[in-house]
Amino acid sequence: MQWAVIALAAGLLALGIQNRPLASQERPAGRASKIEYEGWRQYMANCARCHGDDAVGGVMAPDLRKSVSAANEAAFHSAVKGGRRGKGMPGFQGTLSDKQISAIYAYIAARVKGRLAAGRPSVDPARP
Repeated sequence: MQWAVIALAAGLLALGIQNRPLASQERPAGRASKIEYEGWRQYMANCARCHGDDAVGGVMAPDLRKSVSAANEAAFHSAVKGGRRGKGMPGFQGTLSDKQISAIYAYIAARVKGRLAAGRPSVDPARP
């Protein structure tokens, strides 16, 4: 009897999972350019521990999608290089190159525009 209940529960659970759309099916994501993908890599290595995975904000720092949507790339570069000491952000001058900062900006801008969903992006080899 106990095994029958377990089997029934497992079957119902499997049926529910099969009929529920996967997260990737709920919101199709675009494919990242090579620069956006590199931006994601740099973001995960240098920014995610404070700003959270996927640029959505963390315990220590705000949602960067809001910052990028309100600032141009030059202002973003300035903030990343010089930091925001009063808010606890260190400067990355000498740690990140202009090219790396531009890639991070491109990744976050793609997230702002809704072109890239949360998670590791796939690369579109046709996009530079």
